[in-house]
Amino acid sequence: MTEHTGSSYQGIAQKYAQMVENKPIHVYYERPAVVSLLPSLTNTRVLDVGCGSGWYAEYLLNQGAKVTCFDVNQEFVNITQSRVGNRARILQADLAQPLKFASDGEFDLVVCPLVMHYLKDWEEPLCEFYRVLQPQGVLVFSTHHPFMDWQLSQKEDYFAVDLLEDEWEIGKVQFYRRPLTLISQNLNSAGFLIERLLEPQPTGDYYQIHPEECHRLTKNPWFLVIRACKRRREGGKEGRSEGGKEGRSEGGKEGRSEGVKEHD
Repeated sequence: MTEHTGSSYQGIAQKYAQMVENKPIHVYYERPAVVSLLPSLTNTRVLDVGCGSGWYAEYLLNQGAKVTCFDVNQEFVNITQSRVGNRARILQADLAQPLKFASDGEFDLVVCPLVMHYLKDWEEPLCEFYRVLQPQGVLVFSTHHPFMDWQLSQKEDYFAVDLLEDEWEIGKVQFYRRPLTLISQNLNSAGFLIERLLEPQPTGDYYQIHPEECHRLTKNPWFLVIRACKRRREGGKEGRSEGGKEGRSEGGKEGRSEGVKEHD
């Protein structure tokens, strides 16, 4: 399976959760863009991928959704557990492995905020999203903008997949950058059709809080937000492109996998 750099947060998860709670780039930039692409959430069965600080889990629950969430990092699982209690099903699981805790077509919506850039390969995780979504299901995710990461990396080849390491205020974090073409190809191969693609702009409050940073974001894309649906073939059947297997991925049987811990 794909490589996963989520272990970068080992020991700094609490600092990260505190940092992102009220950080303007999340409050006035990334979250409004993601929320704008969400469908109606009342009684919607949602898989929150990479629950992190638990902000999205709490938001989804408050909007009436039925939420299952997971993270590879046990510290993030504990933080989300403390935040939402028994209102959600909370798991420790690795997105780089088959989601064996989820059955085919179990969810109406998969939300994956700022997680995918920690994976070297997207194809198998996206195939798992496809599998666990019902036929009219929707995927909404945010990730680092490919152009932004390429500029910051100062790498020669924009079209390469590169492992990057950055020094954040909480410590060193590793993630992957990839071209937009590859993001589109991976979604298509997994069976998804892009419905909306956003390069967010800061909301009005951002200008008052941090005008210099806000000005930079109006000129330079920082995150990318995508809404995708399961592609329909002629005749109304679900389908992936050639090479994308339909249905459950290998080993993706219903039931909890070894090493997946549930918290409720």
